[in-house]
Amino acid sequence: MPHPALCRPAAAQRWPGALARRWQLLLSLFLLSLLLALPAISRAMPAREAVAMDYFEDPAGLMTADQIRQLPESAWQSTGNHNAKFGYTRSVFWFRANLTHDGHGSTRRLLEIGYPVLDSVDLWLSTYPDNGSEQAQQQQHLGDKLAFAERPIRHRNFVVPVTLQAGHTLAMLARVQTSSSMQFPLELWDPDAFASHDQDAMLLHGGYIGVMGGLLIYNLILLITVREKVYALYVAWVAAIGTFLTTLTGLSFQYLWPEATAWNDTALVVLLGLSGATGCAFAATFMKLQPLPAWRLSAVRALVVMNLVATAAAFVLPYSMGIKFSIVSAVLAIGLVTVLAALRANEGYKPGQIFLLAFGCVLAGGAILAANKFGLIERNLLTEHAAQIGSAIEVLLISLGLAARLNEERSLRESAQAAALRVQHEAREQLESRVRERTIELEAVNRKLSQLSMTDGLTAIPNRRYLDDVLARELEQATVAGKSLSVALVDVDHFKMFNDTHGHLAGDLCLQTVARELQAQALRTDDLVARYGGEEFCVVMPGAGPDGAIAVAERMRAAVQALAVDTGYGAVGITVSIGVCSLVPNHPDDLASLLKTADEALYRAKRAGRNRVVLNAGLVVPTTESLTELAIPPTR
Repeated sequence: MPHPALCRPAAAQRWPGALARRWQLLLSLFLLSLLLALPAISRAMPAREAVAMDYFEDPAGLMTADQIRQLPESAWQSTGNHNAKFGYTRSVFWFRANLTHDGHGSTRRLLEIGYPVLDSVDLWLSTYPDNGSEQAQQQQHLGDKLAFAERPIRHRNFVVPVTLQAGHTLAMLARVQTSSSMQFPLELWDPDAFASHDQDAMLLHGGYIGVMGGLLIYNLILLITVREKVYALYVAWVAAIGTFLTTLTGLSFQYLWPEATAWNDTALVVLLGLSGATGCAFAATFMKLQPLPAWRLSAVRALVVMNLVATAAAFVLPYSMGIKFSIVSAVLAIGLVTVLAALRANEGYKPGQIFLLAFGCVLAGGAILAANKFGLIERNLLTEHAAQIGSAIEVLLISLGLAARLNEERSLRESAQAAALRVQHEAREQLESRVRERTIELEAVNRKLSQLSMTDGLTAIPNRRYLDDVLARELEQATVAGKSLSVALVDVDHFKMFNDTHGHLAGDLCLQTVARELQAQALRTDDLVARYGGEEFCVVMPGAGPDGAIAVAERMRAAVQALAVDTGYGAVGITVSIGVCSLVPNHPDDLASLLKTADEALYRAKRAGRNRVVLNAGLVVPTTESLTELAIPPTR
């Protein structure tokens, strides 16, 4: 039989191409409207008053506002401009500024902090008459750890209304603490100018979201029609990068998850990692890296995995670590894709040339934004949102490239239809071969992902997830067969003190050393050593009774006692405490009782002086005693 795509009716084959041509026309009209709108969005921003600020770094984060006010002038440093940037830091920063009104009477202003991912911002606004004492004080608590509805003004950035009076000074004191990059861009706006500027900015944001959403729907339709992986990857990439940029600007928090404060931080790391992973995978498919030099596809796969790991790490690592990991992964992905696009373009591959041009738009947008932040070019809506405009043009160009590729493939398919009928048998064999190859590739990737998901990243032994699956399976088998099942919980003695004294690297090496030794002492093929959590490990011994389990546990304890960990300043001995539980289960629900009993035995071992093994047999063990405890003192 010929390939199903070759047997489609002519109208069905022409439909995607016709849709592509219509969409190309719509995209061309959009680009024309963007060019016509450039004079409006590139005009200078409405005037706003410059705010001169001083800052003080509080590394411990323990000082109060009253203590800060009593600091000598020499303790304060000028930020140099209205946008203070200090990168990723654990310090608390204090900022101060004096706001005055040179006119008559009073006037209303809006104080904007233009960085929406700050965790906590405490503002104290105090009014002082000239040469007088404080008359009034207002305090505001802001930050993305609060629900969006708690903001004084409903806006993606932090905006606080203030009133300035002639002959008075409004003293602002701000305490800022965040796990994101420490940035504090402060601007004072006239309300009318702010409203005008915000309308233009929202128009630009809406246009960007409209473009990304339109491309998403269009390529989703193409995916349903042609069912090719490249369109699925493109849809995933556009969704990830579009949502990431809207989250970075605070719009997602405002409109999508205004109450999900914890997810708002995690979303940035997750979406950045997904953008890198899907972007690499799409680039590899779009530029047809197979069967080119193998290193290209291998490098892409490595970075896809790295970005997916960064995505998963967002749920377990602190935000400050997760975002750095994701940024490094994304930068490496961008660099690799740029190099591959340049190589394919140099080889004369047209999609590679389109991809290189599209990435050039993104890089140009990033360069314009950087020049804007450093004050090298005029600040306006175009330069402020250059990255979004560049990414929109990028996905537009790549979408046009996909449409051209679709038309080209359709033409080739129509020209090959007659020949395909004559080589029907050969086509079927080639198709089966491709299916086998793709099946083998998918199985390999699935095996690799399955292995990664079941292995502890630090110790390279099975993780808690794998342990839970094995325990449930072994408990069920022991219940059916009426056999013993023994579990030992192993805890590294005084690990916190070891970690605090010798550092985290030595602590990691300690856990790795213990894990390897425990595995080496698990001599039976059915025994499993897995990481239970923190400095604890779990040993599962199917079919082992109390005597056998104690023998294995004592052998492990003695082997670990003989070890020494190189801390860089000398070798340090380590010991472990082990709690063992052995029982013949009556029901699969006995798993919780099994682990609880082993944990109680471990607690008794530690309470008895550590570096020892304690057996606490389950109540259903067919022995003369329903509950026994055996403490084996350490080997001298």
